[in-house]
Amino acid sequence: MSLAGRRLLVPVTAERTAFADDLAAEGAHVTPVAFIAIDGPSDAAALESATLAWTAGEYDWMAVTSRNAVLAMDRVARAHGRSLGDAGPAARVATVGEATRGVCASVGLTIDLVPSERHDARGIVAEFPDGPGRVLVPLGNLASPVLQRGLERKGWTVVPVEAYRTVDGPGPDDATVAAVADGAVDAVLLTSGSVAERFAAACATVAPATRIIAIGRTTQAGARAAGLRVDAVAETPTYAGIRAALDAALASTPED
Repeated sequence: MSLAGRRLLVPVTAERTAFADDLAAEGAHVTPVAFIAIDGPSDAAALESATLAWTAGEYDWMAVTSRNAVLAMDRVARAHGRSLGDAGPAARVATVGEATRGVCASVGLTIDLVPSERHDARGIVAEFPDGPGRVLVPLGNLASPVLQRGLERKGWTVVPVEAYRTVDGPGPDDATVAAVADGAVDAVLLTSGSVAERFAAACATVAPATRIIAIGRTTQAGARAAGLRVDAVAETPTYAGIRAALDAALASTPED
């Protein structure tokens, strides 16, 4: 459906504004808000060691749930004149969905497992083979232990490493907070649980007519834990998925 004239609050980071730009190009009035920012790991040496061990072929698998983790490792590898693809065909990679798969491919990784049902950590665990062997799990500082614990129960030796940290961004200004409360925003897009948490903290009042759309079930759970209602959930945790969910949500809301 046409987004012309629709008023959307869209999360961005300094590195990722393309989706907000695309929605604006479709005619939407987009308010971009940096609820979060991505920072380096608390222990850069640990990430460097894990990355170089991966490129040296010291792991059987790497399980990835975030593009930020892949990009952080890629920066380390390139700084040492290496590629994440140097691990060779014997080292396999699992990831959560097509978006992260694309990032992995862009840095030289071949993907061996993408879950067919749930595109999240539980989905990887459900379809991961049984061990033994070593699995590298690069994570953000806010990641749940689901992936590590699930793979360990399957007989793997799991080595987690913090690849990046999610920290507070500047958040919305007062005018944006007022617009959300007053119904001057048609829809709010939530692209992660951490974004949902920070949106809920910043915008205590959300007008009943404002639709809240989550990019997937994990984000939906985070939003509900933060006390937010969720009006629509993307069937796949991708920008195309949340765009489709946005269409469905707006179709049930009369235009001004």
